[in-house]
Amino acid sequence: MCISERLRQVCEAKNWKITDFAEQTGIAYRTMQGYIGGEREPNAEGMAGIAKAGVNLNWLVSGEGEMFQAVTPKNTISEQEEKLIADYRTMPENLKDAFAISFKEISEKQ
Repeated sequence: MCISERLRQVCEAKNWKITDFAEQTGIAYRTMQGYIGGEREPNAEGMAGIAKAGVNLNWLVSGEGEMFQAVTPKNTISEQEEKLIADYRTMPENLKDAFAISFKEISEKQ
């Protein structure tokens, strides 16, 4: 089985039309149509878009493994958390120790 056939399987599994798949990947409709029709194979940018839609690229290329990537929760942090971490990293070690003690005390009181 080739990549175009596996891409068709993805559409069937998700009940997507080519337009739906193109939207999920950020790939132009005509380009996706070419991939699914077997006129061309995805380049690196196409593969990245297909992966963005949750397709397991190992399966897409080789047929091995699961069709879709395992869903992993994204660990996102807020802008405020990023700033706190950046500030913390610039502190001298003794100040980092003081903050660690303070944060532990605060969290135990809640």
